[in-house]
Amino acid sequence: MNANFRLCYVDGPWAWFTTAELKDQWGDDWNDAPYEHNAEQPYAWREGMKCRDGSDKPPYELFRVAWNGPLETPDEWHSNSPYSVEDINAGAVAWLATARYASGPKIAIQAGTLFPDFVRLVEAAGGTVYLPAGTST
Repeated sequence: MNANFRLCYVDGPWAWFTTAELKDQWGDDWNDAPYEHNAEQPYAWREGMKCRDGSDKPPYELFRVAWNGPLETPDEWHSNSPYSVEDINAGAVAWLATARYASGPKIAIQAGTLFPDFVRLVEAAGGTVYLPAGTST
């Protein structure tokens, strides 16, 4: 698995990773809060895509994995979180953090975390990452 894939989006048990710069990765309503009621999964690259500055977007790859464990997403303690995906990817809050009442090490997994580090951190929190068949870290 390419170590250059970075965490860009989490929705329930799914975590998406991209090779694009976080500022250039986008999806429907990624600038709307609350993200959990508005945002959709990341856009896959296609010919003719443009960066925000109007330049051609370089090709990038996406993949997703399933995960579980005692980690919370930013919306966990909100009926409508104050965050957009854009906010989270800019570092306002971690995509995943140790559950408030969990014992053990306190873990925070920020946007931009590289995939091998994501696996290590989820496992350190007591969770599991499920890879697509035929892949490895």
